[in-house]
Amino acid sequence: MAMAESSMPQPTNKDKPGISFSPEDYKAVDRNLDDPIVIMAQVEEPLVKKILMDPGSSADVLFYSTFQRMNLSDKVLQPSSGELVGFSGERVSIRGYIWLRTTFGDYPNSRTLEIQYLVFDCKSPYNIILGRPSLNAFNAIVSTVHLCVKFLSQDNKVVTIHGDQKEAVYNSEQLPPLVDLDPRTNHQERPMPLDDLTKVQLTNSENKYTYLGNVLRDTERAQMVELLRQNVDLFAWTPADMPGIDPNVICHNLAINPSIRPIAQKKRHLGTDKRITSLEETQKLLTARFIKELRYSTWLANVVMVKKNNGK
Repeated sequence: MAMAESSMPQPTNKDKPGISFSPEDYKAVDRNLDDPIVIMAQVEEPLVKKILMDPGSSADVLFYSTFQRMNLSDKVLQPSSGELVGFSGERVSIRGYIWLRTTFGDYPNSRTLEIQYLVFDCKSPYNIILGRPSLNAFNAIVSTVHLCVKFLSQDNKVVTIHGDQKEAVYNSEQLPPLVDLDPRTNHQERPMPLDDLTKVQLTNSENKYTYLGNVLRDTERAQMVELLRQNVDLFAWTPADMPGIDPNVICHNLAINPSIRPIAQKKRHLGTDKRITSLEETQKLLTARFIKELRYSTWLANVVMVKKNNGK
């Protein structure tokens, strides 16, 4: 199977603690030691169940059904040639590959890395298969005897993740689930008006408008439109319409641990449309003085584009 070159870090530090297993590591209820080791991990925003730890795999595999339910776009897939050859000789073509931020463990006993996943469109009882590339990158050791995996956290502590025997049971009638999806990627249906809406222009600017329900009587509608037009200056149509908000009113803080060394993500290049949109949105925030420019010599994080409800 052909596979793009990986730039994952390899363990070189001789001071890292050793990883060993003992009978106390075995926590499974069922004494069936032949179960596969299936865990849950955070991949980008959602927590993903049904992740098979497979040291026998030469690649990290993300199945296309999971890719779609994570609301990822085919446009982010990078082209890749090659095929996956199954046990009985069947061949499945690679749809492409994608780098995704993957986290083992729970903070502070966790570690996050960018993992290159090959995306395949075929049926599987698992959402993801993690093979040797990611296991080596995480300094992870799998013990099928103890039904667990151990890895080194961001501060070089040995952390244990026990396999979930219930999730390891194969059910061909159900797709493996994703859990705890981030609200920004959970496109549930929102409440909608019961009646039809009509667009109402509030000023001469085509960008300043609203919608009113057709259930209103003519007199009510006229009064409502007049009220809105008289107070049109109270609406914030763009970030620049409400500059200089006191941080004591509202302020967003990143929940970070200052004692942890920042990890620089692998820099990605945005497509033309996303790059233009990113610059436009950034300029809006700069104009409104919501943000300010700081220059660092080290690249830390990539821009993440999130679609609004209107699809933009």
